[in-house]
Amino acid sequence: MLADRSIDYNGPKCLKVPTSSKNPCSNSAKASSSTNTNTSTKTAATSSSASTAAGPSRAKVTAKATIVLDSDNDAPLAPKPRPRQHLVNKPELLLFLDEPTSGLDAQSAWNLIRFLRKLADQGQAILCTIHQPSSLLFESFDRLLMLERGGETVYFGEIGEDSRVLRGYFARNGAVCPSNVNPAEYMLEAIGAGVTPRVGPKDWKDVWLESPEYRRVREEIDNIKATGLARPEPSKASTSTYATSFFTQLRLVSARNAVALWRSPEYIFTRLFVCSCISLFVSLSFLQLGNSVRDLQFRVFAIFWVIVLPAMVMSQIEPLFIYNRRTFIRESSSRIYSPYVFAIGQVLGEIPYSILCGLLYWVLMVFPIGFGDGAAGTNGTGFQLLIILFMLLFGVTLGQMVGALSPSVQIAVLFNPFIGLVLSTFCGVTIPYPSLMGFWRSWLYELNPYTRTLAAMVSTELHGLVIRCRDDEFVRFDPPAGQTCGEWASEFVGVVGGYIENINATVACQYCQFSVGDEFYTPLNIEFGNRWRDAFILFAFFVFNLIVTIIASRFLRYAWR
Repeated sequence: MLADRSIDYNGPKCLKVPTSSKNPCSNSAKASSSTNTNTSTKTAATSSSASTAAGPSRAKVTAKATIVLDSDNDAPLAPKPRPRQHLVNKPELLLFLDEPTSGLDAQSAWNLIRFLRKLADQGQAILCTIHQPSSLLFESFDRLLMLERGGETVYFGEIGEDSRVLRGYFARNGAVCPSNVNPAEYMLEAIGAGVTPRVGPKDWKDVWLESPEYRRVREEIDNIKATGLARPEPSKASTSTYATSFFTQLRLVSARNAVALWRSPEYIFTRLFVCSCISLFVSLSFLQLGNSVRDLQFRVFAIFWVIVLPAMVMSQIEPLFIYNRRTFIRESSSRIYSPYVFAIGQVLGEIPYSILCGLLYWVLMVFPIGFGDGAAGTNGTGFQLLIILFMLLFGVTLGQMVGALSPSVQIAVLFNPFIGLVLSTFCGVTIPYPSLMGFWRSWLYELNPYTRTLAAMVSTELHGLVIRCRDDEFVRFDPPAGQTCGEWASEFVGVVGGYIENINATVACQYCQFSVGDEFYTPLNIEFGNRWRDAFILFAFFVFNLIVTIIASRFLRYAWR
């Protein structure tokens, strides 16, 4: 083809595939201002008044192609891989290719067109523009739509073997193409798109309008319009905003999210690495704890580190959610799936990895530290695993909720320090429950999900745990003369708890402030009997975050363009 002559195809499909019906075209098709030649692969037709696409049923394709694209790399693809990228996803109705052979050598261009030919033979409708095709490439297409300057149709119809049909049309109107000339180049010269004047006294668009080929095209357009008008309109009762049911949408969207996360190993490994590092840091700091008062406090501090997990998860979840929301906004105009499906699908995609992270954190924390020495035993450690899973799910949905409420990642991350600081401060460990101001204790402490997490895990771990003070942990005092330690302090011990180590001694009584772990957490407003209640309250926070995320996804799009 001539240089600087793009070949647009606004019409049908290509490649030596016989069809029972001809595809129409009109002379009012929109195109660029320069003369354009349009080649197509398969049967599709485009007109200013009608449009249709048809083709045989799709055959099974056994070949598979894999292209790895790095979203972080802004470098463009090389000329050869670029056309292959467009062929990876096989469209349901029409595959459009804009100059796929540009920048390729002759052999690569032939391989690409040969592959398009195979797709067309298997029923794929292909619309293709091609720049400067050779005779061999040009003859691979079935139909041609050629436009001259101004977007006026010059020819639309079959090309034929060895371009016989196209040659015959031009020869019948005074432009005989020599047998040794590329018809793709000659037809541009003939209509005046090259450096030489056009062949013939009449404008080729007028020749087309007076030709029998144009009349057949118009008849086909009228038939298509009549067929469309004859179809009964669908009843309003059967119409729906979305083509599929809610559960079908949810299944497909969840599967797509799962595949997307699976193809992002750095995202998964980062979370696993963070959870394992925090757990190892805690467990190695409090390795194999005993049952002294100091070890009792260390157990509480080890449990306290669980509330760090949501802060780590949120900073990772928010950018991903906002990025996926942009994709959803682009796709929402096509009514493929609802915003409710989008929000729920985001959560469902995160659940398997949250469970995996929870298991990893639990294994690296429970066994090295030596949890499960209390009355709850190993069953208690299983309950703590449930709390850790609920906590991770809470962190995931909290990050998604903040992302759904925020217009951008830069705004979302500003909420994280404030949320983490408030929740960790008023959970009853940083500031003990008796020391909290009455105002905060009356509502913020009770509405804090961290409160429920720590209460459930601490009560499970310390319930029934027998405490034995170390020598430096005893409080020593002397009883009055003539009385033993037990006689003097038994009433006090019965009221405040603890135990006397040398109950029969008359001097240097040794008092330990705790005898069982229950005496430690009871003043902190924690009860072992409420552990399941606290667990379900924590799960309720997870559900609340999910509901807010769904509502925000429905009404807060932040799509200003």
